[in-house]
Parts: sequence; structure tokens; C-alpha cells
Amino acid sequence: MQLTAEQLHERLARLTPARCAGFVADALASIPPEVAHLAEAAPFIAPLSLDAAQVRVAMHRTQVLLDALVRLEEHVLTPEGEPLRQRLVRSLEPGSARLVAQCTHESRYSLQRRLRRMDAFLEPTTGRYSVIEVNQVAPLSFESHDMAQRLAQRMMDALGFDYTPRLLAPRIFRWLQGELHARQPGRELRLVALVSEHGYPTKSGLPGLARLVQEAAREAGFSTDVVHCYPPEVRRVQGRPVLAGREVDVIWRQSVFLDGYRERGEDVSDYEALCSHPEEHLIVNSTRSFLTASKETFALLCEPEVQRALGLPVEALAVLLETVPETVNLAHASHRRAEILEDRAAWISKPTDSSFGQGIEFGTRHTADSWARMVDARAGDGFVFQRRVAYPVIRWPQVMRSGELVSRDIEFDFCPHQVDGEMPGTALIRAHLRDTTLGSDRVMNVSSGSCMVPFLAPAG
Repeated sequence: MQLTAEQLHERLARLTPARCAGFVADALASIPPEVAHLAEAAPFIAPLSLDAAQVRVAMHRTQVLLDALVRLEEHVLTPEGEPLRQRLVRSLEPGSARLVAQCTHESRYSLQRRLRRMDAFLEPTTGRYSVIEVNQVAPLSFESHDMAQRLAQRMMDALGFDYTPRLLAPRIFRWLQGELHARQPGRELRLVALVSEHGYPTKSGLPGLARLVQEAAREAGFSTDVVHCYPPEVRRVQGRPVLAGREVDVIWRQSVFLDGYRERGEDVSDYEALCSHPEEHLIVNSTRSFLTASKETFALLCEPEVQRALGLPVEALAVLLETVPETVNLAHASHRRAEILEDRAAWISKPTDSSFGQGIEFGTRHTADSWARMVDARAGDGFVFQRRVAYPVIRWPQVMRSGELVSRDIEFDFCPHQVDGEMPGTALIRAHLRDTTLGSDRVMNVSSGSCMVPFLAPAG
């Protein structure tokens, strides 16, 4: 579905303010209570429509990037790629490096089909598409995406448009089925344990995700149970994983650090024993995903010698260079220091192993002196400098909590998911109301005040 801002505004104006306000209330009600305070002051932007041809090109380019990412991970596990593996490990915090070392097995099938979400930008006036990060270890906002899609469907129905939501939960269920059948052909998928640790607010949506995937299984005619649980609940009985007396077919790992359990005297030894033998037990979302989740990956993909080592086809390399902003690690490219110092407005700096926008520095926020000090402080392993991508801007309808309609300039990102090795053609979108007094150097993250915007995914 492709709509202009004018078409959408005209249809919304036909509704009563109370009806419009109801959509805002629905959106607020869907926010988990743990993060509701972050969204309370955020605006509600009407579902966003983008050019279908541009979206298709973005999906293709994302797939090319992810194919290169898989090649890189396979390469660094070879003797020839060992120096690059060591470089990636040095880019990680000690806890992440420990998790990578814990992974003793992951099949090529699973590596290619990891759940991933890109942080990216699609410029509607030019079609330029840039991917700045690949996320493959966090919950990735699947529940938020599907709830936004259902909200978009309700709104489009009220406006007289036919829109079929592009849901990810059914695809995730097929991915889980495929993982089991690749390991044990013909076995029925009966129980999936979606495991995360306590006390992590950003994982508050996981119980809802488990429910959505189980509902998708039921709609597809399967009796699979998908249960969210915590590490102490997963037991090892006669060598097999068991949850509440039932054998687990797939452990869907979303747990990270378990030290807190041990410090509190809670027994997680069974869960750790199971996770230490992924060659025996089917554990999806391997801890090795931390290795190429490092932002150092982008610096490597930008280096000609790495590109040659990966044997990327000419066409794929051209797409990669158009899609990935230039990314530099000064520890391995010290000759770029002067360029980064002289044109600080063109660069941002990021820790290689961080999330939720933490530690990002925009050159535009610095004086020449403070930028020079920061560059010197970040000239070693653990940090990269990346060419800044300007946020796309579009004028789009905003629905106020009162139901009033206004048109606002918004800055937004475009974050597609990869599920089961494929691009579903949809995206998570976050936005800011544009504020010219602040400049375009706010981190695009809900924890930094961004709002979620439903996306009208093109058909096909």
C-alpha cells in the first residue's frame, strides 16, 4: 500500500477527533509498562507509507550485506581468518567475549537463518539506503513490530483502505520448525522454551512475543507451545532439557549473563550444562552471534583486503559499498586520523560493543579541541568512526492525544528484519519530530525519546 501524506491526512480528517484519539490510546496501551514512561511524551505518527520500488531495493541490498556478514563469520573461523577473529574478539567487552567462547557449535543452516534486525535509513526523495548496524543478539522488537502492524490494519480499515498486516510471528514459527527439522527430520515441534534472564527491561516484550508465536502456530494448525521462562526453570533430566515436566524441543536463547543468579544462590547449573552442548541440544540464537554483532564488523567490511579475502562478487561488492557507510577503526587505519579530525561534522564515533545508543558521539556536538581529545581517546580497539548518515525527513500527519490532526516534519529510520534467512519486506520504524534548534544529532532510539511508527509494508 502506498499513500501520500495528503491522502492520509484527508481520510483521517473524516474521522471524529474521538476516533482518532482512540488510535493513540490503543498505541499507548500496547507499550509494556516497564518502558511506558519513555513513550508517554512521544508523539503518535500516522502509519508511514514509502515508495514500494525503493523498499524492494532496500530489501535486496540488506540481503547482500547479510550474505557478506555470513561470509565474514565463516571466514574468521578458518585458520586464514584467525587474525580477523582475534580483532573481532578484541572489540568485545569481556562478558561478550566469554559468551562467544562458550559457543562450541552452530550449523551453517542456523548461522544463515539467525534472526536479525538492521538499523538503517531510507531516504524517500532519492531512494538512498544506508545500514549503520546489524542487531542479532537482542530481542529485536518483534512484538512491537507486529502490534504496530495490527494497529496499522485497524487504522486503514477505519479509513476505508484494505491493508494486510505483514506479521513476523508466523515467519518466526516457521523458522523454529525449520531449525528442528534440519536437525531432526520429521520430529514434531511440541515445546519451545524462550529463555531470558530477570531484570532486563528491554526484554519485557518477550512473554508477548512467545504468545504471538504460539498463536501463529495454532493458526497454522499446530499444537506447539512457546513458553517464556527463566534459566533456573530449565532443568536437565536424563540428559535432556525439561521445562515444568515436559521435554523441550528447542531452547530459544535470549539469556545473556547469568552471574546474578549465582550471586543470589539460584541454581542455573542445569541450564548452563545444556547450553554448553549445542551439538546435542537445539539452541537457536547462538552466543557466537556476539562476534559479528560487534560494530567492528562494519570496519572490516569496508577494508579492501577483507573484501578480497571474502571473495565477494563484483556486483555484491558494489552494493555493499553503496549500503554501508564508511567505517574506520583508527587502531588499524591511523592514516585516517587527520581526515576525521578535520571534518568532524561528517563523522560519529561508537563503542564497538554497545547498544541502545550508548556511547555514541556526534562530531557536530564537539568543538575542535574536544573532538581531538575524543579521537585520541578512541584511537584504539573498542571504538569505530563511521561517516554520519543524515536522518531522512518527511512531512507526515501526527495525531495528537486529543484527536487533533497536524502535519509535522519527522526524522525517521527504517529497520528491516531478516527472519529464516529471508527479508519479509517490512520494517520497524522509529521517528523524532524534527527540531531545527537541536540539529539532527539525536540518537534514534526509543530510550532516547523516539516514537514507534507503524509501517505500511508494500504488497508482494
